[in-house]
Amino acid sequence: MQVKKFTAQSLSEATRQMKDELGYEAVILSTRVVTDRKNPTVKLYEITAGIDELPGEKNKNNTSNAHKTFLEELAKISDTVYRKNSARLKEAYGKAVEEKVKESEETIEKKLKSVFHKLADKEVQKSVIVSVMDQMKRYKNFLQPDNVENYVKTCLSSLILTRNFDVTPKKNKVVALVGPTGVGKTTTIAKLALIAKIIHKLDVGLISIDTFRLGAIDQLQSFADVSHIDLLVAYKPEEMPALLKKFSKKDIVFIDTVGRSQNKSEQLKLNQDFLSTIKVDETLLVLNSSASYRTLVDVATKFKAFNYNGFIFSKVDEAPVHGNIINLITKTGIPVSFITNGQVIPDDILAADPENIASLILNSSL
Repeated sequence: MQVKKFTAQSLSEATRQMKDELGYEAVILSTRVVTDRKNPTVKLYEITAGIDELPGEKNKNNTSNAHKTFLEELAKISDTVYRKNSARLKEAYGKAVEEKVKESEETIEKKLKSVFHKLADKEVQKSVIVSVMDQMKRYKNFLQPDNVENYVKTCLSSLILTRNFDVTPKKNKVVALVGPTGVGKTTTIAKLALIAKIIHKLDVGLISIDTFRLGAIDQLQSFADVSHIDLLVAYKPEEMPALLKKFSKKDIVFIDTVGRSQNKSEQLKLNQDFLSTIKVDETLLVLNSSASYRTLVDVATKFKAFNYNGFIFSKVDEAPVHGNIINLITKTGIPVSFITNGQVIPDDILAADPENIASLILNSSL
């Protein structure tokens, strides 16, 4: 086994480094908090990870796994996991133990099939399920009837990319939210602004360019008044630099853009005209969790013109299943920063966590 260590300021960043270098089949052996050698006051996360073979060294024929049928993969897992152990125990302990082992193996196999079919019911794509199957083979010697789902959840979470939201004070960070109409951008901005102000003690500014939607400015102005957060409105793209200059001493500035259909290229360009006049540090694409996979891919593709850094999946409380979250992440390679699960400001928003999202996908609960 090839073993390597990865160190970063966050656990998700260290995990991302591991995946980039060793691939998604790497197994985390241990994690710990260490002291930065260059700056003893800084604490870092260290991951020790291992992989049987480095990416690129595997037999090219393995790529054909993705094309095998669902039942073929399940049969292969069962054969790999259980037959060798069964033969060894039969020889050592006799028929009584062999029957118990066989009973346990059958139970595990049934649970594996049940969980994989459950993922399919949650609209997780077959390619993702096959990736989870491949990872499960690494845990074959640790599976028990009562821990199968937990191991599947661990494998599922390893495929979920997340991105930390930097809230360092005095950086004058500019964050823009973009997305289609009706996905909840304004409500999400209100949540993020209030969290930044109350929890992180940041000086927050709001800029709205949503002068097209009826009542949009009034909605955000009411929130700004109640929250004691400064709000400025841009009616023309050329006004943006001056407005941002007024907020030059703010720790963070959120920009609320107009909801635009991904199919209206002229309207998308109007938003781009506003944002192109200033330096935006982070752009997040807000997506409705209830949308179909085809729609999500279409939106993600056509909004790439904004060079967004991450996803916000909104309205997870309204979606019947959540498999499309991991489908889109694995399809695009773009991480998720937040998920929102209601209209309450600022409570109904969560920083993205791979394990929580895996639980949401598998069990429809956080």
